[in-house]
Amino acid sequence: MTKDVDFQPNSDLPVAAWSGHLAQGAHWQAMGDDHARVMFCFDGLMRVETGAGRWFIPDRFGLWLPPGTAAQVQVAHRAEFQTLLLHPRFARRPGLPDHPVMLRATPLMRGIGRRLAPTDTAAAPLTRPERRRLGWVALDEIARLDRPDLHLPGGRDARLARVISHLLAHPGDANSLALLASRAGISTRTLSRLFQHETGLSWRDWRDRMRFVLAVEGVQLGRSSTELAAALGYSSPSAFVAAFRRQAGVSPSQWRQQK
Repeated sequence: MTKDVDFQPNSDLPVAAWSGHLAQGAHWQAMGDDHARVMFCFDGLMRVETGAGRWFIPDRFGLWLPPGTAAQVQVAHRAEFQTLLLHPRFARRPGLPDHPVMLRATPLMRGIGRRLAPTDTAAAPLTRPERRRLGWVALDEIARLDRPDLHLPGGRDARLARVISHLLAHPGDANSLALLASRAGISTRTLSRLFQHETGLSWRDWRDRMRFVLAVEGVQLGRSSTELAAALGYSSPSAFVAAFRRQAGVSPSQWRQQK
């Protein structure tokens, strides 16, 4: 997908960066090493999967990965992608999360990523002292970013994993827990317990979270409320819009227009 960023031995730079455009369908694996990493998505969509679950990353959002966290990245819609790698000496600073966390990017954060990236040709290359100073600004800005929740937790139980995979491919089937349990060969009560125990959410809360994160993807891709209501199993477009507003605080059309 990209040539990953890296540090020279004994580097005094707190942050290294890569910035560029990725085509729809691009895949990449982030290795779980002793660096922390932030991956931002602009003007597109991407999905990230770690051992803790899935994140759906729309335009102007990103994901923080602490040291030791491996991740699979898939670009769902052509995007400007930025990855910032934190030097191990600075990856556990106070204020930085100790688990994967969704981040809401700012124009400042986007500009920092572009300027730190060696592929940036819009301005004269930064000197090493300038890169070091801008890296410190990046660390401060990352710690201050809002942390919305578009995380869809998964589970290790094979039966639950099959149900979740089916629902992500066929979200309209989320109206009947009994049918899902029958498909998995277990009782409704067992499946309900698995959702609570493995994901930390009740079945209904997990379903609502899934519908919301898939709705965010659909809204950004320009799908109508009528189309999304049918695909996600809502009784009507108005029911979909009301549910979206409860989760996001704005209507689907207002979400699409946010900059």
